[in-house]
Amino acid sequence: LQGMGTTFIKLGQFLATRPDIIGEEMAKDLEKLQDKVPAFELYEAKKVIKKEIGEKQYQNIIEIGEPIAAASIAQVHFAKISNEDQDIDVAVKILRPNIKEIIEDEMKRLEWLTKFLENFQEFRRLQAGSIVKKAREVIKFELDLRYEAAAASELSENTKYDDNFKVPNVFWDKITQKVLTIEKVNGLPIDKIDNSKIDKKLAAKNLIITFLRQSIRDGYFHADLHQGNLFIDDASNLIAVDFGIMGRLDRQNRRYLAEIIYGFIKQDYHDIAKIHKEAGLINKSESIEDFSQALRSIGEPIINQKAKNISMGNVLVQLFEITKQFNMSLQPQLLLLQKTMIIVEGVARNLDPNINFWEVSKPEIEEWLRDELGIKNRLKETQEALKSLARRVPDLPDFLSRAENAIDTISEITKEKEPSSNYIFKGG
Repeated sequence: LQGMGTTFIKLGQFLATRPDIIGEEMAKDLEKLQDKVPAFELYEAKKVIKKEIGEKQYQNIIEIGEPIAAASIAQVHFAKISNEDQDIDVAVKILRPNIKEIIEDEMKRLEWLTKFLENFQEFRRLQAGSIVKKAREVIKFELDLRYEAAAASELSENTKYDDNFKVPNVFWDKITQKVLTIEKVNGLPIDKIDNSKIDKKLAAKNLIITFLRQSIRDGYFHADLHQGNLFIDDASNLIAVDFGIMGRLDRQNRRYLAEIIYGFIKQDYHDIAKIHKEAGLINKSESIEDFSQALRSIGEPIINQKAKNISMGNVLVQLFEITKQFNMSLQPQLLLLQKTMIIVEGVARNLDPNINFWEVSKPEIEEWLRDELGIKNRLKETQEALKSLARRVPDLPDFLSRAENAIDTISEITKEKEPSSNYIFKGG
C-alpha cells in the first residue's frame, strides 16, 4: 500500500482501525501507515520553513528536531519558538516535497478507473465518480495547511465548552500553505495507554460522545479520528491533531442522522424506513414495510446482543445487500460521516471491547432531538392540524364571518319580537 501511493495509504489507515474485519495481526501492521511513513530529511524541512514563513519569523525558532511522525502528505517536527518573550513548545507540520503533483497524478488515475468501472451496472450504483470527486475536494484542503489551521480554529470554537475534548492552539504568524505551527500536545497517543492509569472505558465513551456532538450538534466534525490523530492527557481529556480532513453536515442531514440513530436505539424500524423515504434515500416506489423489515434484520442483532459479540463486518455486508435490494444510491455528502463513524467505533472498541455505540449514543441523541426538534415538532403538528381544518372547511374565514353576522341578526330579531312583560301580563 505504501508503495502504491498516498491514496492507498489512506485506505490502509482506515483498515487499521478495523481488527474485527481484517484481524489483529494485519491491523497492527497497517497502523504503521498512520505516522510511520519514511520521512524526508531535516535540512530539507528547514529549507521549506525558512522559505515559507520568511527570515524574520524563522529567527524566532529556537530549535527544531528530527521528524517525530511522517504520514502520506506531510510530516511533523517538534520545535521551540520564542513568542512574546516566552519559549513555547510547538509542533510544526510540513508538506512533503512535490506532493501536490504526485496526488494530482494519482487522482487522474483514479478518475480513469472509476469511469471504466461505471460501464458495469453494479459499480454505477455506487456513484464511484462522485466519491472520487468528493475525495479530490477533501484532499485539496489537505494540501493547503492554511485551511487546516482554520479548521482547528473553528473546531476549537465549537467545542470550547465541551468536557474531555481539547484542540491545540494555532500560531497564525507561522502558518502558510506548506507550514502549520500549533501547540505541542502533552499527552499519550491513544494506542499507547496500556500501562497508564488512564480510564480506557471512559476514553472510549468520550470519543463516541465527541463524535456525536461534532457531527449532529455542530454539523462540523473531525473526519480522520484514527489512533495516530488522538492523544489523551493525564486528566483523560481527548486531544485531536491533524485537521486536514473535516466533514460538514447541513441541518437536514443532521436531523435525519439523529432520527435514524434514535430509531435504531428505540427499535422503531418503521420510523427509520419513513425517514429514509422522506429524505429520498430510497425510491418512492419502494415499500416502507419491506424496507422496515430489512432494517430489523440489521438492528436486532446490534441492539439485543452484547457489543463484543457483534461482527461489524457482517453488519456492513447486510447494509450493502439492502442498499442494492432497495436501489439506494450512496450519498457522497454522507461518505465522510459514514467512514468516520466506523473508524470511531473501531478505535473506541480497541479501548473498550465491550463498548456499546448505541447505549452511549442514546442520551446525546435524546438531548439534541429534545432541544432542536421539540418546538419544531409542536409547531409542525399545529400547522398540520390547521392545514387539515382548512382542507375540510375551505371557506372557513368567510364561513365564520357569515356565522357571526347571522348571530348578530338573530339577536336583533329576537330583541324586536321579544314580548314585553306588560303584553304578557295583559295577555294573561
